[in-house]
Amino acid sequence: MATQVEVLSITSDLFGPPMTIHPVLIWDEAGATLVDAGFPGQFEQLKASVEQAGVAFSRLRRLIVTHQDWDHIGTIPQIKSALGGAIEICAHGDEKPYLEGQLPYIKMTPERAASRLAALPERLRPGAAKALAAIPIFSVDRLLADGETLPWHGGIQIIHTPGHTPGHICLLLPAHRLLIAGDQLRIEDGRLVGPAAEHTPDMQAARHSLQKLLDLPADRIACYHGGVYSSGIPARLAELAAGR
Repeated sequence: MATQVEVLSITSDLFGPPMTIHPVLIWDEAGATLVDAGFPGQFEQLKASVEQAGVAFSRLRRLIVTHQDWDHIGTIPQIKSALGGAIEICAHGDEKPYLEGQLPYIKMTPERAASRLAALPERLRPGAAKALAAIPIFSVDRLLADGETLPWHGGIQIIHTPGHTPGHICLLLPAHRLLIAGDQLRIEDGRLVGPAAEHTPDMQAARHSLQKLLDLPADRIACYHGGVYSSGIPARLAELAAGR
């Protein structure tokens, strides 16, 4: 069985206007890998999306976390429980102390949570508060390093792209000419853009990280926010790296 890749689509209206996120599922005869895991409360949606792609949820062998934000880690405890703990959680070493609770999540402080709740319509606050209270901490089983090539699915290259968070990573699947960008790249109104400034504590580092994405052998980019981008990638990445 050749390696297959599916960019999933999961929609939530937790904070008002619907928001669609795009975890990535990669699989072959040896099992499946999931990249990122959605908001707290989205486990059933995520599980259904995996199975709609034609992969039994029990075939998940590992989960790669691109970074610590809550919309990327929210269902991990439920995933581990559903699989009896038999899944390997992988993340960059710079994310480990946050994911394991040794340091507080950078963008999910009590102050930021309170501010976000206060900005919501009253009808949305109970559900949002429940989700914010469910942001997990969990053990990281495998630490990932910049430039490492993981041995699964024909090879998965790790690209450390700090700025949005200290240990943010992108993943390159050379055999599929696919770059999985996490939040380092997004699609807005059909246009490829960089990380959102309001959610990126170190924009200077994030802009510098764009340099590492130039000249990669990728015909498609999977953006967690926006989906798949495939038009004029080299030229657009060069523009972004130049600040345009």
